[in-house]
Amino acid sequence: MSVTIRQRHGRPPFVLHRLSREPNRATTPVIRHDGLFDIFPESYWARFTALESVSLRCHLRAPARLRLLRRRLDDVGGEALLAETSWSPGTETDEVELSASLAPADGPDSCLLLEIIPTGPHTDPVISAAWESAQAPERTPRIGVVITTFNREPFLVSNLVRLHRHMAGGCAVVVNHGEPGLEQRLRGQVPTDPAIRWIDQENSGGAGGFTRGMVEHHAAGDITHVLLMDDDIDMPDDLVERTAAILSFARPEICLGGAMFDYHARTQLFSAGDMLLPGSFGIGHVVPPDGCDIATAAGVDFLARVHRPDFNGWWCFAFPIEALEQVGLPMPCFIRGDDVEFGYRLKRAGMPTLGWPGLAVWHMPFAGKSAPWHMFYDRRNSLFANALHRRIGRLKAVGKLVGGFTHHLLRYDYDRVRAMTFGIAAFNAGPAAMACWTHREHAQLIAATSAMALASDEADGGKASSALTLHPIRLSGFARSLRMVGRLVLDLCGLPVGRATPYVLPHGDHWRPDYTQRPSLVIEQDGNGGTARVYRRDPAESRRAMLRCLRAMTGMLVRFHQDVPQAALGTTLGVTATSAH
Repeated sequence: MSVTIRQRHGRPPFVLHRLSREPNRATTPVIRHDGLFDIFPESYWARFTALESVSLRCHLRAPARLRLLRRRLDDVGGEALLAETSWSPGTETDEVELSASLAPADGPDSCLLLEIIPTGPHTDPVISAAWESAQAPERTPRIGVVITTFNREPFLVSNLVRLHRHMAGGCAVVVNHGEPGLEQRLRGQVPTDPAIRWIDQENSGGAGGFTRGMVEHHAAGDITHVLLMDDDIDMPDDLVERTAAILSFARPEICLGGAMFDYHARTQLFSAGDMLLPGSFGIGHVVPPDGCDIATAAGVDFLARVHRPDFNGWWCFAFPIEALEQVGLPMPCFIRGDDVEFGYRLKRAGMPTLGWPGLAVWHMPFAGKSAPWHMFYDRRNSLFANALHRRIGRLKAVGKLVGGFTHHLLRYDYDRVRAMTFGIAAFNAGPAAMACWTHREHAQLIAATSAMALASDEADGGKASSALTLHPIRLSGFARSLRMVGRLVLDLCGLPVGRATPYVLPHGDHWRPDYTQRPSLVIEQDGNGGTARVYRRDPAESRRAMLRCLRAMTGMLVRFHQDVPQAALGTTLGVTATSAH
């Protein structure tokens, strides 16, 4: 433990990150900088970097007592005082430095924080504060940012303004999939910055846009890490600077992920990394079961604990560019699943992802964005990922696919059923067909998996005015299984079922096939009491869907372990690809 009050000479300290100008919690007379973006996540630095000690340097304008605290994050909890000092005007300098050695790497999870006790009339005595290191960095990272954008210009402008002069010596590539001429259209709204490069290209989905950015940064030859970011985020000004500081000391194989918070509910965590569920490519988010609010100490503590996700969403994800030479480029899956498979491939190659506390963005929420055609990409891409990594066998895959197919078939969601079947058939067509998929095929997919929803809306007519309200009760146990089989037989045979009168579900309830009441026409409501979605029973479509599914599943069983070589996935441009097996 050490306390220093002195003027610095010689080599300046290395800034790890600066504290916010406003305290996170102030309980008079104590001010605590213990929020997510102000704490020092000690366990991460101790376990995954070469850093041995840290200093907290503060500039003051009024008398105060400063305390450097270590907080344990396990069930024991508690805080320990590491260093303490007082400052008052008239001393040699307005600078105060508190230093401490990092806790052992094998100790309990912990973080460091600053506590300020004003000793004069001024309620906010600190001008600025920053976590620093006297150690020389292990390396000097140069970060290449990639933003793929499609007609979200207001978000893009805001983020590029934030990036300007905050790139920590790196550069950015903006890949535009929207109307060409984006750079010219935004001229005057975005500061002129030679570190930002613009590329217009035909829409190849998020996977194609991010891959193009990776290739451009690899070809430049001076980039050490690639940082991928979505275009519909709100990011802190110092995001790239924080990332660069961590990478300056981190082990070279480490990949960094940023947490995602709700754009509208700013303190609510969506995910701090993601896990692949055992024996599948299903996803579980790193978030407590009851949610995580970083306005509370419990929420901050959760994120400061060491988590080991399998991958991180590309709303904010950084990895060593040399990884491309070892594992190749992402799977050309257009959208949905590129981050999952690539992150898992990196982990298998010895490059794990860490959701580092203090790296985060605010993202538009995913709720309400679900569309039937998403099922196509989910099924196709997960089957290709499984062919690469062999996480699940044929029989288990069939069980999962049949379960999902039957669920949506019995709820009259024929668009999703069609999308799922198309996805399996696309897997059967092989990796070369996936690599050739474009926005034109994507548009055809959307049209083909929206027909039943449009037909249902049109067929609703005026019946909604005479609809009954359905308060759903779900079946369970053996009765549920037996009823599901019976309902499937009724649909395939075209036998009558339920009432002809439409049923309306109260807002917030979604139509399921295992409700005790099963009418032939169901209406889901939106928040304004209008019709959000109509589900109409169609036995003929059920039979057609079943035949399509049987054909697709038969082909899938034959090609389940088909070879997916990296060369077939479009790995070119001088990047040496190796097999992901």
